[in-house]
Amino acid sequence: MFKKLSWALGLIIIIIIGFLIISRSMLYNYDVNADHAYDFTATEATIIPVEISGNSLMLPAYEGVGQSSFLKVEVEASLFSHVIRPSLELSGNNGSEIQYFEHGANGERYINVSKLIEAGAHEIIFEENFLSIVDGKTDLIQFENPILKDKKILILAPHPDDAEIASFGLYSEHDDIFIVTVTSGDAGSFMYDEVYSSDEAKAHYLKKGEVRTWNSLSVPMLGGVPPENLVNLGFNDARLRGMYRDKDLIASGVYTEISDMNTFRKQNTSYLAKGLEGINNWDSLVGNLVYLIGEINPDIIITPSPMLDMHSDHQYTTIAAVEALKKLNKRDGQLLLYTNHQVNFNERFPYGEMGSLISLPPTPKGSNYFRRLYSYSMSIDVQRNKIFALDAMNDLRLGTDYRFSGRAFQQAFETLWMQLTGKDESYFRRSVRSNEFFFVIEMDDIYDDKKLDKL
Repeated sequence: MFKKLSWALGLIIIIIIGFLIISRSMLYNYDVNADHAYDFTATEATIIPVEISGNSLMLPAYEGVGQSSFLKVEVEASLFSHVIRPSLELSGNNGSEIQYFEHGANGERYINVSKLIEAGAHEIIFEENFLSIVDGKTDLIQFENPILKDKKILILAPHPDDAEIASFGLYSEHDDIFIVTVTSGDAGSFMYDEVYSSDEAKAHYLKKGEVRTWNSLSVPMLGGVPPENLVNLGFNDARLRGMYRDKDLIASGVYTEISDMNTFRKQNTSYLAKGLEGINNWDSLVGNLVYLIGEINPDIIITPSPMLDMHSDHQYTTIAAVEALKKLNKRDGQLLLYTNHQVNFNERFPYGEMGSLISLPPTPKGSNYFRRLYSYSMSIDVQRNKIFALDAMNDLRLGTDYRFSGRAFQQAFETLWMQLTGKDESYFRRSVRSNEFFFVIEMDDIYDDKKLDKL
């Protein structure tokens, strides 16, 4: 009897381990044994030869303040990393940070050591968890950080909540911030099925667009942005690519079937909204951005990376911004590019837990063009504030399931299942981190066709 129970228990354990290994291998739509391939020769990087020895890195004597720093390493996964997510804990004389990797990761990776160097670390100690880093000579890659002090910063958000996901930490700690949200967010999931029946889809998405538009015009105030610096253009969610491809198209909502942008745009209170005009098509989108960029005259524009961010609204927001900049012949300033939908819709990156580091993403499509990398460090207090900003966005928190006990239990089970399988795609996990991450280019780069193609 005891032998039968032992066999049964052993079989159950094997099944569970097999399930965990298979489920984790399915998390990635690229080869986790491939190098994260970046070529820094055409960038403004300072590359410093260093050596890792005995899980320790002695830093050269230099001033690292005002720089974003990344260490190139060779990682080798352990057997257990196929079940338990591997990580490195980085310790300096002024604190510690943690960076996570793919299950079974092997090859070249880049560790974000910016925060430790900024804090004055002279040595970094590595504590390996289910992977190891290879000792030997390697490179410390550093970039001068953009100067944000006394600069006018415009953030372009394709949807309500994109500005918060990508850059709440940055914008909440600076003064002259403008946020322009392109769409109302009137598409996506049918979140409120406890309030609206399945045959009330139009009413549901009208309400969703209304609430999310309000979110885009109110939540940034939690980060200190005044309402007169907030604008929502009222275009329809998920229609920008169609508008770009067919310049004669007058778009309408995917579910609302409404093309009147004033349906959502009327919530604007900023003086800037008085100059918005046009109809729901591509030329009007570009025209409105020409007006706003010309009126605001930003030194820095924060906008999605068209190559790395796989959501079409994100890609075409930046494409429209580039067209607008060219119409204005604006060449002075910088673009900070972010990615909220990474690597062919791999919605698990960045990996690991809240509070950990974001570093360079995988490169299954090849590296995009950039001049610099920028890691914007966030304190614990800023991370906490970011949690509340995300929680104030209706589309990021749970729906109205909690009103019904059966649905509440179902939601709890679904959350548990996502964590068990490693498929937690919550922006609370992915964007409330020790830093925010940007690729930096000069505005003048968009006038070089070769560079623009790589963007």
